[in-house]
Amino acid sequence: MDSALLIRPIENRSNYYTLWHIFFVLNLVAISPLGWGQSSPTARKVIYAQYVQDNITIDGLLDEPAWQMAQPAKDFIQKEPTEGDPASEWTEVKILYDNQNFYIGIYCHDRMPEKIVIADIRRDFEAGEQDYVAIVLDTFNDKSNGYYFATTPAGGLRDQQIFNEGRYVNLSWDGVWHAQGRVHQEGWSVELAIPFKTLRFSREKKQVWGFQVLRQIRRNNEATYWSPIPRRYTVTRALPYTGELRGFENVEPGRNLTVKPYILGGVERFSSRGKGTEGDFDGGLDVKYGLTSGLTLDLTLNTDFSHVEADAEQVNLTRFPLFFPEKREFFLENSGIFEFGAPDRNEALLFHSRKIGLVGGDPIPILGGVRLTGRAGRNYVGLMNIQARSEASVPATNFTATRFRRDIFSSSNVGLIVLNRQSGQPNNSNQGYGADANFLFFQTDLRFNTTLARTLTPGIVGNDWLRRVEGEWQSGLVRVLSSYVDIQKNFNPEMGFVRRPGRRILHSEFELRPRLRYESRLGSFMRDIFLSLQSEHTLFSEGSTETKLLRPQLQIDFQNGSSFQARHTQNFERLLKPFEISPGVVISRGDYPFNDSYLSYSSNQSRPLSGTLAYNWGDFFGGKKKTLEVSAKFRSSYRLSTSISYARNNVDLVAGTFSTDLVGFRVNYSFSATMFLDSFIQYSSDADRVSSNIRFRYIHRPLSDVYIVYNEQRDTFLNRNDRSLTLKYTHLLNF
Repeated sequence: MDSALLIRPIENRSNYYTLWHIFFVLNLVAISPLGWGQSSPTARKVIYAQYVQDNITIDGLLDEPAWQMAQPAKDFIQKEPTEGDPASEWTEVKILYDNQNFYIGIYCHDRMPEKIVIADIRRDFEAGEQDYVAIVLDTFNDKSNGYYFATTPAGGLRDQQIFNEGRYVNLSWDGVWHAQGRVHQEGWSVELAIPFKTLRFSREKKQVWGFQVLRQIRRNNEATYWSPIPRRYTVTRALPYTGELRGFENVEPGRNLTVKPYILGGVERFSSRGKGTEGDFDGGLDVKYGLTSGLTLDLTLNTDFSHVEADAEQVNLTRFPLFFPEKREFFLENSGIFEFGAPDRNEALLFHSRKIGLVGGDPIPILGGVRLTGRAGRNYVGLMNIQARSEASVPATNFTATRFRRDIFSSSNVGLIVLNRQSGQPNNSNQGYGADANFLFFQTDLRFNTTLARTLTPGIVGNDWLRRVEGEWQSGLVRVLSSYVDIQKNFNPEMGFVRRPGRRILHSEFELRPRLRYESRLGSFMRDIFLSLQSEHTLFSEGSTETKLLRPQLQIDFQNGSSFQARHTQNFERLLKPFEISPGVVISRGDYPFNDSYLSYSSNQSRPLSGTLAYNWGDFFGGKKKTLEVSAKFRSSYRLSTSISYARNNVDLVAGTFSTDLVGFRVNYSFSATMFLDSFIQYSSDADRVSSNIRFRYIHRPLSDVYIVYNEQRDTFLNRNDRSLTLKYTHLLNF
């Protein structure tokens, strides 16, 4: 068949794609006035903290006399499954404080305590799989930034930092706090102790904080809140809907000095680099000092990340680079301040900290660095300077990032960022700078974001700008998003990430999310139906089309937490030059219209045995592609869980046939809430590699750890084997 005949149907839909983008933008503009009629949340609920001089033992019992004096917060309201209904089980919250800590006591009544689900007690446990309670603290009461603390009936700990109206959440932040839970005949109870020095807040004599409490009853898949929030928001995206915590007087925020030294010893052998067996002994330290109630200074010397979990392998069937997230805790802490623009789809990031101290996934030793982060009034500042050592062909390099953001109106902000990468070699440098603005209206129902950035690279002149604008509006039933990104061909952020330079991308999403009544026949087992349509049109810088995508999708969430998804995608790809998708398989230049379909089902993840099955099939660059993904997880108790995942691609093209296999196997064992053993073994036929990451962690005191880490990468074809065994000890010192 003539290839031109294949092109015409998709080309003739060019206007169809464009009309969809116009439709979405007009909807965004036309619908937004509806938000003017929305009222703000009703008068905020208030809970008062009670000052005590008695000692409070964190044992989960709430049996000290002081608890009887505290005013309770109760009357929790459902967000799930029936928004606005009273909780099926009553919950009561009380707060005490002394000069060093504040204490939260939560009593969770349950008529069937034998059905309480405890799935995991590791640090930063998976919250959605079990019963738990969580609190959110908006310590500056700015409805924009805060802290999240969650715990389980077994005393597991999970904590996060919240930035930028909850658009960015730092999952890897760890604070000093304590929790213990107890299951009893009438349900379960928990006590939390959070030192004031763990938090940042103003120095006002009388404090007023935003405060929220969430309880999940997992067997009902029920989420209840003390201060009700709309179901379209998560707890971290709903800071404007928090209640108020009052009663703290004459308390001091953290301004302490902490020093965290480490010592490390190990042995390694890297045959891929021609190295034999070598011993390793090293040390370093991190220093943290609160300059003011809102600003924190961090110093790091001889920084080490040997204990960080390995990246998950990915198979790349595109001609564009893959994106890997940051996992190193030094760069993750307070990282929300350095977030720039709206990086939801990771097409173009002016700043991505993973470019510091890593080249091609291999670590580059870091000599040291300094970081200043925090807020002063309505201003947020971030300053980071990192010096990396030389390694093989990589010269010693200095990285600097400076960020400023100011809150305006009630929930909006504007900001600037300046970046510099400088090595000791001539003409080996890169700079970037930019400005962004984020506007939120009607309790975040309407959002606009705009970004303008530029990079400077020796030898590259002109066409080095990034421009982006995005708008989103949502209600309980409808969500509309539209964005436009212009990435010029010489935009080159060497401290960031660009997937496709020299492109202009129009992206739109329209979503309907009706909710079934629980009393109805379908509602008894189906909770939510999501009907969505996604459109994307990518143009080369001169204006011709490179790719198009139109994707209708159906997702059904069931009452027990399982879900089903189906979608059909119409694709168009234009290749200006051939590319090798697999060794010996080269796709020729030309235009390729193709369609594919996708089905997936994920079972109830709180069950002892759960899993996911997904199948993708259809046309692919003039041929066919089939992808099967299977995963299963078995949990014998909250101490032991194992999981296995398998993905296979079968690709049949005119240029050749090939397949890829990707296998992952995890075992997690928790000796206690402070001692864990995790193993992660992967096989990728695409990379021809077997990799293993086995980590033992013992938290011998808060934020002080002992790690034993074994890493191995075996190249099966070239018979190369890299191994390392590391023992690392850290100890937090408070002054």
